[in-house]
Amino acid sequence: MRKCLKCNVSIASDTDICPLCKTPINKGKSYDVFPKIAYNYKHHNLLLNILKVCSIIAILLCLFLNYTINKTVSWAWFVIAGICSFWLTLTTALKGRNHFMKMLFAEMILIIIVSILWDYFTGFNLWSINYCLPFLCSVYTISILIMRIFRAKLAKDFIFFATINSMIGLVPGILLMFGDVSVVWPSYISVIISIVVLGFLLVFNHRQVKNELERRFHI
Repeated sequence: MRKCLKCNVSIASDTDICPLCKTPINKGKSYDVFPKIAYNYKHHNLLLNILKVCSIIAILLCLFLNYTINKTVSWAWFVIAGICSFWLTLTTALKGRNHFMKMLFAEMILIIIVSILWDYFTGFNLWSINYCLPFLCSVYTISILIMRIFRAKLAKDFIFFATINSMIGLVPGILLMFGDVSVVWPSYISVIISIVVLGFLLVFNHRQVKNELERRFHI
């Protein structure tokens, strides 16, 4: 049995670091409680290979059509960027399949970054911060709230990710105050949802919020 001095918990597994705070733990007699089970990717391989082939064909076809019709490569780059964005989000989803809330959060952040970059390189028409940023924050908060209602074991993950996402959901309000947003109602929705969720967490779960932030950020 091994013990983490920082968390003051006993760990009955063959590991050198604490799974909670990631600090080295005292070595002692231990055994592996959770056997390592190899994940079977065979049933995903065929679909992934089909998607790869379709992506390559789509890229080559668009490059060919764009060049033969316009004698230059212009709109094909948007198709390539869209396919690359799809694979980025799909890869993130596959890596985070065992931590659903974490995977959704990573997907949201990735899509926001990709949309801002896409908006910037296509003339920066502000659709990424007018619509994409506030809508994604609002949808993510509502999604994890629904998951928390139906899955009680996600309580800790819900508290952490709802807190962080609600803080991000206030960003459209900050941009609105500085006049960087041209369409205001999506930002209002995001800010209202974030304030309501933060208020609920701070009133009814303030101790859990404090403990989760300390545990994950070591503060």
